Amino acid sequence: MPPRPSSAPRSGTTRPALWRVIEIHQILRQGQFPNCSSLAQAIEVTPKTIQRDLNFMRDQLGLPLAYDPIQHGFTYTQPVQDFPLLHLSRRDLVALFLARQALAPLRGTRLEPILADSFRHLAAACPGEVSLPWEDLESAFSVKAAGAMTSDLSHLSDLLDAVMHRQVVSFLYRKLGSTTPERRQVHPHHLGQVEQGWYLLAFDPQRQAIRTFALPRISQLRLLKSTFLPQPNFNAATYLSGGFGVWSYPDHSAQNFEVSIHFHGWAARIVAERTWHPSQRILPLDPAGHAIEFRATLFGLEEITRWVLSWGRKAHVLAPPELQDRLRAEATAILANHPPKPTPNLS
Repeated sequence: MPPRPSSAPRSGTTRPALWRVIEIHQILRQGQFPNCSSLAQAIEVTPKTIQRDLNFMRDQLGLPLAYDPIQHGFTYTQPVQDFPLLHLSRRDLVALFLARQALAPLRGTRLEPILADSFRHLAAACPGEVSLPWEDLESAFSVKAAGAMTSDLSHLSDLLDAVMHRQVVSFLYRKLGSTTPERRQVHPHHLGQVEQGWYLLAFDPQRQAIRTFALPRISQLRLLKSTFLPQPNFNAATYLSGGFGVWSYPDHSAQNFEVSIHFHGWAARIVAERTWHPSQRILPLDPAGHAIEFRATLFGLEEITRWVLSWGRKAHVLAPPELQDRLRAEATAILANHPPKPTPNLS
């Protein structure tokens, strides 16, 4: 079996064991009777490593692996279609593909080729159960990341390291309402994707509170040598649950808002089909689904104000009064920005 071309020197046993075993499995399925030397040359490891991998495949995974003295190589003594560690059906592969498409904001970053290669290996590991090529999936499915942040996300991999190793970071950050960035030094606790954007949740020692940072507005990131202890009882899901998106309200104990909104027409059907907030309750008001009441408990009203405005006349806020006031103020400002055209003077 001819060796695979490679510009890198042989790396000994540095390749991951699962990766090696899957590669050996694929070569054996070709029926070329490879031996330890040819496999070692193809995979760029030592023959002793290959022998250990073959023993593992035979003894631990139960694969019908045997040495053929006539062909002077290894073979499967009976057909092997799928790989024991990864029984992926066509449905599983479609789910993996959709997950891959959902990572669209990572395109162009250092993590994209790593994730894409991982997905290809998962798809190739079950050729018996999955006959739908990856390229066919690419043309059959897609996910539109509406409003995705396509700005510079190159800091994502460094921040992942900082979160995992509890490493203090420093960066320049520009707030939405500010024209100039300011230096922040924080303790990164969590990275999450919210509404197609990536955000860092970090404890700010200067402000003695957890703060949320949008990755595209971070610049001049530095990982410092100092480490930190995580904040006790911090939970990212709990921290974000009070808002209607990425906004958080650390002082939420002061006030809760019981939101009640009537939706009708096409808006009622769309709102009822999705989960918008962990606390939401959908009450049908019409047997045909043409009218519903949306209820939720929130700690703040910034984002739900914008959400209600996006439904236009299809939404009617019943409570709280504070949300009604916000909507009236926004509607007044919108009308002021769009005055009616003057009536032509026909006299």
